[in-house]
Amino acid sequence: MMQVVNRPWYQGITSLWFKEPGCASYFIAALVSTLLCLVATGMDEELLELMILFSTICMYSAVAWQSVKMQATEWQVLVPDYCKHVMFQGKAFLVFNNIIALLSITIAGNAALLTTLCVANLLGIIIWFLNRSNSRLFTASCYIFFLISILTSVLIDQLPLWLAPVSTLGFIGIVLAHKTFTNAYRWHSSSLANYRQGLQSGWSPIPSGFLSNYGNAINKQLFPLSYFVGASLSQYLILIALFCAMAVAANLFINIVEHAVFILTLLLFTIVTLSLWSKIQKQNSWELLFTLPIYNSSHNAKVALSHSALKLAIMIASLFFVTVLALVIPYEELFIFNTLSYALACASGVLVSFAISNVCKNINVLSVFLCLAFGFNMGLANYIFDHGDSLFVLVLISLYTVSMAGLNRFTVRYM
Repeated sequence: MMQVVNRPWYQGITSLWFKEPGCASYFIAALVSTLLCLVATGMDEELLELMILFSTICMYSAVAWQSVKMQATEWQVLVPDYCKHVMFQGKAFLVFNNIIALLSITIAGNAALLTTLCVANLLGIIIWFLNRSNSRLFTASCYIFFLISILTSVLIDQLPLWLAPVSTLGFIGIVLAHKTFTNAYRWHSSSLANYRQGLQSGWSPIPSGFLSNYGNAINKQLFPLSYFVGASLSQYLILIALFCAMAVAANLFINIVEHAVFILTLLLFTIVTLSLWSKIQKQNSWELLFTLPIYNSSHNAKVALSHSALKLAIMIASLFFVTVLALVIPYEELFIFNTLSYALACASGVLVSFAISNVCKNINVLSVFLCLAFGFNMGLANYIFDHGDSLFVLVLISLYTVSMAGLNRFTVRYM
């Protein structure tokens, strides 16, 4: 008979929530977006609404991922009170997210945003409770509810107040009745298959066969970076390009410049983080790369990797410059300094993340520093877009980008 084990509630947070890309890709995005809610209180309220929706749903998605993991493994059977411990941490993070959101709403002085928070919690708990017993629904449910949140913030200026009590009643009803229609956290062979597939793909949110025939040229240009990240690198870039095209098309009918820039920045650094996690998990592949008749030494291979990271940054800067330019032109707002500075800020963020990955060989340490870099890069890029309207700022961000390129090149010696 298992004995109840008393352990601090915070024990294992790093390993459980930061170590594996599947959980961390949602958890870090939720954590950063939650803290950015406080920054956005003095900005556009539509942007604050989007961040409240996004951060809350991301946090529930991270908890839902833990549910998928428990269905695929037997940790809750082998470790006493494992399920209770992990879920308590998840609930603590959800409470933290809601407290920060409420504080942001109070500072903004807009009670209508309470409706947004209530709706976000309803959507989030549906994701969580669906995946407590049906792991195959994880990716699809996340896609659907993220799409709902984006469309809600873009198309609806303000949610009607009657949705707040309706969402609250729906939330309470699901919590009270969940035991009647779900067998939570039970092991399933299908869950194990889904979990293994996720591990092999680095928990990429993109299906393995998505646009796989169109990324060969990109993978060749970004070799050896694509060697470590895999085919998902080109899929990520194509996904960003598709989002840029859809944002430009939608912007012709409704002004979504700020929403598009925020989501595009968030998508970029989430993808960079996923790519670097995949890269560090394949460190042993260096030996195979050295044996190929391509490079004369390990130093040459590492230099080539830094060059491919620089190529990626240049591609991102070019794509983002053209996209943002296309977004602002229909409204006769040709902010050339803002657009150039924003594109360079995104490129510098990519290079900073790669420089960190060059130095950090431990995935736990890398997770912490990537989390900090994620927040810093997000804040810098969005701040530059809003305030980078002078030549002086453009020169500063240009010098910063060049220095980050040099840092990325210098740190390859420590790989």
